Amino acid sequence: MDLNRIGIVGCGTMGSAMAQRWITTGTVQREQIVACTATPDGSRKVMDQLGILCGTSCLAVVEAADVVVLGVKPQHLDALLPSLGMHARPGQVWLSILAGVTTKRLEAGLPSSTQVVRCMPNTPSRLGLGIVAVAPGTHASPEAVARVRQLVEPLGLALDLPEHRMDAFTSVAGSGPAYVFLFLEVLARAAQAEGFEPDLARELALRVLLGAGELARVDGRDPAKLRAEVTSRRGVTEAALSVLAEAGWADTMVKAVATGRLRSSELAGHTPTRHSASEILQYMERR
Repeated sequence: MDLNRIGIVGCGTMGSAMAQRWITTGTVQREQIVACTATPDGSRKVMDQLGILCGTSCLAVVEAADVVVLGVKPQHLDALLPSLGMHARPGQVWLSILAGVTTKRLEAGLPSSTQVVRCMPNTPSRLGLGIVAVAPGTHASPEAVARVRQLVEPLGLALDLPEHRMDAFTSVAGSGPAYVFLFLEVLARAAQAEGFEPDLARELALRVLLGAGELARVDGRDPAKLRAEVTSRRGVTEAALSVLAEAGWADTMVKAVATGRLRSSELAGHTPTRHSASEILQYMERR
């Protein structure tokens, strides 16, 4: 089966990051990729950045592709899936990057011959530094899964994950870069408050994060032990960390990830539920 023509339905931040990595590594040639966005301005931006053919017709992309990368917003799926399914071709592989949308739900809206594989990359995938979870659907053949792995392995570390773990993975790894960027933003802001120039403050924060992350990776010990080595009794670091502890920073981070996991499971159902802290704690205890 020819699985070389890639169509990206909803070529937003993640779809563009994946396409950029495929082109950079030679995994897929530019002329093998077609894409669509919701607006003409978005399409022009994709064409300018990636040099691929991009328009606004989802149906044209589906009809042209051997592998369909589904990257639309989960909230729009109900409106789009019936027409997309009508234009799906026999034997197509559908690679879904939709948060909260199960392979079972997609299979129900597509022809029975369609092979669905769900994956969740994160934005560092653009540089090959991502982590991607892969969960095949019921009808996905070994050939289809192998082709998907060829597409996701250039993005970073590829993990086979049971689908019931995908929502948690989305909150930890898919949203994880945002947590790190927030840390960078706040640490740089704190450095500016101490008198550092904005550019230097940003560089300080970035170098701290890069250095600490690489040290943790190479050293291999529990991060708690590495933290303890930096935290001298009654020293500067201990005094600073005590402020974070008093603010409940660690518990708040755990609650944030749990909230993201719940939101991921709600996204496809259009349920904009907000959970209280007590509800999150109850959920975590049940886990």
